[in-house]
Amino acid sequence: MINQHKRIILLSPSLSKGGVETQLLSIASDLHSRGFDLLIISLKPKNEFDLSFKRLGLKVATLNNWRNEPYKNWKRLNRLFSIHKPDLVIAFMFAAILFSRMLKRRHGFKLISAIRTSVIPNKWHLLMKLSKMMDDEVVFNSAAGKASFERLNLVRKESKVIHNLITMPSVSMIVPQKHAVFTWVCVAHFSWNKDYLTLFEAIALLKPGSFRVDIIGGLNEASWPYQMVLDLGIKKYVRLLDFQQEPSLYLHSADAFVLSSHSEGMPNAIIEAMSHGKPIVATAIDGITELVGNAGCGMLTKKRNAKDLAEKMKAMMALSATERHQLGHKGKLYVEQHFNKEKIMTQWVEMINKN
Repeated sequence: MINQHKRIILLSPSLSKGGVETQLLSIASDLHSRGFDLLIISLKPKNEFDLSFKRLGLKVATLNNWRNEPYKNWKRLNRLFSIHKPDLVIAFMFAAILFSRMLKRRHGFKLISAIRTSVIPNKWHLLMKLSKMMDDEVVFNSAAGKASFERLNLVRKESKVIHNLITMPSVSMIVPQKHAVFTWVCVAHFSWNKDYLTLFEAIALLKPGSFRVDIIGGLNEASWPYQMVLDLGIKKYVRLLDFQQEPSLYLHSADAFVLSSHSEGMPNAIIEAMSHGKPIVATAIDGITELVGNAGCGMLTKKRNAKDLAEKMKAMMALSATERHQLGHKGKLYVEQHFNKEKIMTQWVEMINKN
């Protein structure tokens, strides 16, 4: 039975539009609709979901820059916890997890730590290991992540896997499109792990050709992508579209999806592309291998290897439209079976009610 009076804080390092934050919004929206009393707190001031939160009636608090106001932020964070009096905190990723572990002794809540990657940066390693017994539950979104952290002795052994949830697009959104040129789409912010250097180099190896790569992701005011596109002579083949509110519109019109990351958990962008029935070319790393390999919906490439990525992209473009559709259909069916919203939220609610 759902405890509709349970008070929950969802703590996140930020509210920029990435995979972790998108999942947080989806989980929060569903829990709110079930009657849970929620407060969402971002450790950083940025909030790219503000309109979505307001529309859903969700309570959100953001902190200021920690470098400028560390004491004020810590004081406000404690005050927010004192006012909301959470029965349970769900902390997403390392900074939020470590803050929650520090706050737990004072505020006496149960803690679910949600880890969305299989690789931990060195700066978090020791702190995560020393404080791991503060968790009541640990949740991963991939079996690869769970295995990696347990092998490193960084989490309690009774951790669980709850996959990302996805809302399937309407049937009209997964009808194959016809283009004058083969259209790829890549959805990923320009962060350290996405390895756009390799993707750009692979595109340079593919020219000349009848194709285009639409890249959707926050540039964070970086100028080097524009310069590298010019230096490699691939301006004709690349559209840098920056952050887009509705990347599904680009997925809808694409022929295939590509991602060159060298580190990922269970990338939401690939799951979204699979839900649209798009065949995938992506790096053979942990969560991606678990996802694309198990679904049989695309081709996997070697990490940081532009030549191999170019060869796989060329092979995908050489397939017939029917062959690509068959690959994409496999991915769509896999997402429907393993990532559907009802199934995933049932797992979350069962865990929440247990704590």
